Amino acid sequence: MKKKGKGMHCDPKKEAAKGALELIKEFISNYEIIGLGTGSTTQAFIMESKELLKNKKLISSSNSTSLFLSSLGLETKEFPLLNSNYIYIDGADEVTKQGYMIKGRGGALLGEKILAYSSSLNIFVVSEEKLVNKLGEKRPVPIEVIPKAYPYLLNIFKRNNLRSELRQCNAKDGPIISDWGGYIIDVYTGPMDDPRYYDNMLRSFPGVVETGIFMGLSDYIVIGKESCGYDVIRIKR
Repeated sequence: MKKKGKGMHCDPKKEAAKGALELIKEFISNYEIIGLGTGSTTQAFIMESKELLKNKKLISSSNSTSLFLSSLGLETKEFPLLNSNYIYIDGADEVTKQGYMIKGRGGALLGEKILAYSSSLNIFVVSEEKLVNKLGEKRPVPIEVIPKAYPYLLNIFKRNNLRSELRQCNAKDGPIISDWGGYIIDVYTGPMDDPRYYDNMLRSFPGVVETGIFMGLSDYIVIGKESCGYDVIRIKR
């Protein structure tokens, strides 16, 4: 599916959000619950979809998203989920046409992967600059780790010729702490010919909780365009 504008300049995040709203209308009558990811593109979707979301039960991938929903007068349900019959909408930091993604720039990758893994239908919403040929071209892979394990893991990555950095807070001294109590390490893989290899390798090290490599979790990817409009990629998972 494709929709284009002509001779105009638009905010690609808003264009992607509009596209996701149009897409979700095709399925929304079958679902009482909507799951929502974390980040600016997800927030753009929420703003576009406020009226629709008022009539649904909402589950959130992070405290950040829950607070944003609350500021709009929208309430969220808490983990754990007993019902997997829901739609999940989220953004991504990098995405390929095959539906592989890097996520976690907002530090919420664990909650995001839980919701994406458990849902009935996943829609990922991105601006066109997030589209890459190979994962790792522009972004490192965020991983969530047990806090006490981080010095050991930084050393392990170095021994495996992988540059890595413990992510630091901007507003306070010290590392970022996720909603789940973990630290976030950014691992610079470079372009990955085989993302599954890197995902399995990173998760094999004791102390790693989860990686920001998402594979086999996309049903639709909505790509917002600066020239206005959006493209929709359908993935068979």
